[in-house]
Amino acid sequence: MCAAGRNQASGRAGGSPCDHVRVLRVAGLVGSALLAAAAYLVGALPGTDPAVTVRTTGPWEARHLVGITAWLAGSVVLAAAWWRARGTPSLRWALVTGALWAVPLVVAPPLGSRDVYAYACQGALYVDGRSPYQVGVAAGCPWLDAVPVLWHDTPTPYGPLAVLASAAAAASGNLLVAVGLLRAVAVAGILLLIWYGIRLARSLGVEPGPAVWLAALSPVVVVHAVSGAHHDALLAGLTVAALAVAVERRSSAAGVLLGLAVAVKVTGLVVVPFALLLLPRWRDRALAVAAAVAAFALLSAGSGLGVGWVAALRGTGSLVQWTSPPTGLGMAAGYLLRALGWPEAFEEAVAVARLAGLAVLVTVLIWWWLRAWRSAATSPRAVVVAAGAALAALTVLSPVFFPWYALAPLAVLALSTVDPRVRWWLAATGVALTFLVLPYGLGLAVLTKLPGAVLVVVLVAGLAWRLSVPRPRAS
Repeated sequence: MCAAGRNQASGRAGGSPCDHVRVLRVAGLVGSALLAAAAYLVGALPGTDPAVTVRTTGPWEARHLVGITAWLAGSVVLAAAWWRARGTPSLRWALVTGALWAVPLVVAPPLGSRDVYAYACQGALYVDGRSPYQVGVAAGCPWLDAVPVLWHDTPTPYGPLAVLASAAAAASGNLLVAVGLLRAVAVAGILLLIWYGIRLARSLGVEPGPAVWLAALSPVVVVHAVSGAHHDALLAGLTVAALAVAVERRSSAAGVLLGLAVAVKVTGLVVVPFALLLLPRWRDRALAVAAAVAAFALLSAGSGLGVGWVAALRGTGSLVQWTSPPTGLGMAAGYLLRALGWPEAFEEAVAVARLAGLAVLVTVLIWWWLRAWRSAATSPRAVVVAAGAALAALTVLSPVFFPWYALAPLAVLALSTVDPRVRWWLAATGVALTFLVLPYGLGLAVLTKLPGAVLVVVLVAGLAWRLSVPRPRAS
């Protein structure tokens, strides 16, 4: 990065470009260190849920104030340093800098979510001979106090590979060790994303340095993958790997990786029809499907878990938060009906809006696949962009949304798109999602239900107006 900058800045007065990027590297490290300090003060610590403590002791308690200030300052500094460097980092500089920024958070408690404790408990159930698809963690987890009450009786919706990873971590018998091992799994997912992301970007004619910087080293990855240790990091890595080897026309390897991705989380299924379009012949596609089915079936049967995650998916819609646009629209309608004297209609309004969102999702997925199919013979990059857009649509239009759900679609789009406007929006999204959840796991959506629902209405109305306005034709 510095070498390129020297040529561009030759003859300029003042500091060298190398000094500038060193400042950015140090600034990001300071931001990461502040986030690590916040994790120790008000992070997702084992034991009593800090969100409950805040409600009982008040938000002005000194420890909470210092911790929240460190979290906010660290997030702003890290995001600003990443944003300033996002344009043209060399691959080597990006990887070294990203690794340095991750170090403080690797050794700190989780930030933004207590899900990693739920993963450990689900693994403990499996080690104890019970299926986490049939019972919640309250059925016998030794670390139950670390898991939010909301998830005590909820079976896991994650696939057999995720459960096996959780079981391997929980077999240690120590919660802190289990969290460390689950974080190692998430970091492995990021490393997989980087390794295959470089190959994918180069195959598609995308500059790998800025692409990896955007896909794997953004603040949302640092906070919710490295620190939060979500299984979605492994999903993102396997998804990118599957697309990379599919572009290289390695059908069996692509199929196995697709099967593994689905075995982490069912959302990986969305990528399958797009990955098949990257393979040149029907024989290759059939081989990839067979390999994917075999990999998934082997994990399901070998683990003894079967496909119990299908029934467990029903529990994921219990949360009602405006961060899912369909849910937000339903909430807005429900609040209006409540004001008009029908308070009982709130749940029905949300349910109807979610069904409408799923109908729109199906339409959007079909549209993107048809667009990819028309481009398959001439532009692999268009197919991968369509796969990323389909993943993004699934994330946005599902009944529930959390920031870490965006890891996979952001990664695929960052590695494949070359449109500067799209890349700007991807970068802005990666920054904005960092601030959506407080460090101890309480989502801002919980605290802003009515304003958030109104905001969703405004945003959707603005988007609808923008899409309805005809664009002027180029002369």
